[in-house]
This record gives sequence, structure tokens and C-alpha cells, in this order.
Amino acid sequence: MFDKKSEYALNKHDQDSIIYISVSGHIRLTRADFSSEEEFLKWKAWSDEDYHEREKSGRSFNDNRMDLNECLDVIGTVQSAEDAFFSKLIEADMQAVKKALTERRLAELRSILNAKQYRRIWMYCAEEKSVTEIAKLEGVTKASVSRSLARAIKKISKKFRSGTQK
Repeated sequence: MFDKKSEYALNKHDQDSIIYISVSGHIRLTRADFSSEEEFLKWKAWSDEDYHEREKSGRSFNDNRMDLNECLDVIGTVQSAEDAFFSKLIEADMQAVKKALTERRLAELRSILNAKQYRRIWMYCAEEKSVTEIAKLEGVTKASVSRSLARAIKKISKKFRSGTQK
């Protein structure tokens, strides 16, 4: 519905005058202010039509807009440019930290294992080769590879358990 105190409503309601709202209040032009009845009716029709057009144009704009409160679920899911930029920076930092941690752990592994144990653990864990495959590649028995891996795993668990539990 339209505003009952708007210029359009006031002008439309009063058929004997033309009402305009100015800074100082309402200006009311009556039939007596015009030279003839025809001139009054002409300007009354024009003012009614003008107010009606203004009212319609204002209303159509407001009727077609969306309230932000109704769109909060959609607005919340759109990532801002700043968030996207900073999330990429944070992700890059996390990858750098992860890489540094991995390199540090590999260096610790190299320091506690001999070359043969390190090579066998690498093939077993990183390359996912079986004990049989490792034994075949090195030309040794499965039992020797198995014992070597067991000793390496024992050293690793001892080192990292003592490093995390104080």
C-alpha cells in the first residue's frame, strides 16, 4: 500500500484543492486561486497524474528490491576478495611449515638410522614396497630385511616417543 501522508495521498484525497509539500509545510491551492474552473481542473488532473507517476516509480523500485536480511545465508557463503587472498597466504604458510617439519623429521631419521635401514624404511613406507620386493631388489633374504625394518621401526618409535613425551 501507499503512504497515506504522502503528497500523492493528500492531493488525491482533497478534490477541491491541489496540495504541494514545501519546506515550510503544505501549500494548498484552491479553486479560488485559479482564474477559471477549467484551469483548476486541468492543473488538478496534471498534479494527480504527476504524483501518481512519482508514486508508481518509487514503489516499483522498492517492490523489486531485496531485503539484505533475507539474503544473509547467500551473502555469508560468498568469500570476499580479502578472505580469498589471505586464505591463499595462510595455505602457503601452512605448506611451508609442513614441508619444513617433514624435512626436519627426515633429517632426524637419517641421524638415527644407518644408510641400509634408512633405504629399507624409505622403500617400505614411502614407495610402499613389500618385504619380499625389497629383499629381491637388494639380493638378500626376506628375514634379514624384516629384522632390519623391525630394528629401524624400534629406533624410530623410541626416538619420537621420547621426543614427544617429556
